Amino acid sequence: MRYAIANCLIAILLITPANAAPKAEPRALDAKNRPAEDGRSVLVELAQTEIATDVDIGRVAFPGGGGGLLGALIISAQDDSRKRLTESAQARADAAVAPLRQALADFDVAALALRTTHGALDASAWFTPRDIALERSPSDSSREGFIQSVSTRQFAVISYTYGLSPDFTQIRVVADVILASKPAKGRPGAFQVLLRQRVSSVAELRQRSYEAADNVAVWRAEDGKIAEASLTAAFAKLERLVPFALGLQPADLDRLDAASQPKVFASGFYGPKVELAPALPGENVLWVDGGLLDVWAAPSL
Repeated sequence: MRYAIANCLIAILLITPANAAPKAEPRALDAKNRPAEDGRSVLVELAQTEIATDVDIGRVAFPGGGGGLLGALIISAQDDSRKRLTESAQARADAAVAPLRQALADFDVAALALRTTHGALDASAWFTPRDIALERSPSDSSREGFIQSVSTRQFAVISYTYGLSPDFTQIRVVADVILASKPAKGRPGAFQVLLRQRVSSVAELRQRSYEAADNVAVWRAEDGKIAEASLTAAFAKLERLVPFALGLQPADLDRLDAASQPKVFASGFYGPKVELAPALPGENVLWVDGGLLDVWAAPSL
């Protein structure tokens, strides 16, 4: 499962003429859009009822593959083979993670998501959140219903996802944040996306195995104690990172995106290192694919 729950929202928020060039989504909030006299309504989305798994089957290659009918047949075979390999890998991953899912069955991730949202938005004094609502079955219709019902001019949708890395050595929690605005009263038009950011927090096992079952056993030890502590800490780190992401200015983005910005490796990720104050021991915050990513060692028993 890929962590991109909020991707469909853009289709609802933007109605782009067929002949218009697509616009890049803003990653920094324009200063003129920061004030919101009536506040901002907020929708929190958490579609999951259990921790997700992600599979990576690599590349499926076949010899040959020119154009014409032969090329089409080979492409079709590749697609079918990838689908079957993915289904098989997903079945194995779900079987391996079953004991951890059982251990986390009563762990209230939704409460963590709401607490994180309240804390993160309250820490941004200019945001003035209102009416923070939780949606456990997000869909195009539920988002559209929320957008149509809000009384505030601006609104936000924050979608949380959480899951294991393909090798089961990491627990990853992601917040996709979209800030948007309704058209001005008396001026009909499309909703406008004002800001889109992704913030990720990754807990990595201190001792890792090449065997998935061994890694799952560590996460689920003592009824999932390490997994629960990691999820709690990951959401707490998002509470710290989301205000930072919301406060980024265009100059900050230019600096982080610059080719000259020093880059580092951290637990399989690579990107410019972001300095947060205060700096926390053992924390590596990177700028990866235009978003903040915090990598840290999972708690130990």
